[in-house]
Amino acid sequence: MVRAAEYHGFGHPTCLAESLALWWLLGREGIVSDLRVGVRNDGQKFEAHAWVECDGVVLNEPEARHLHFAAFDAALASLPPVPR
Repeated sequence: MVRAAEYHGFGHPTCLAESLALWWLLGREGIVSDLRVGVRNDGQKFEAHAWVECDGVVLNEPEARHLHFAAFDAALASLPPVPR
């Protein structure tokens, strides 16, 4: 759903906006996931990147871009399961 919205929407969302949308949608379905953020400094500039993990598996990173960033020790945000 997130990829479809990106493809059919206006412009290209940031990794944070895309990850927040995916994290929220998963939470609404009762799927516990973590919003992760990592940073890096290549000497020229400071960069940050966001992604979503579920049981240690990255969900929205097919090219494993997150591996080039030092992730914070804990998830930025976690939602408890939604009672059904």
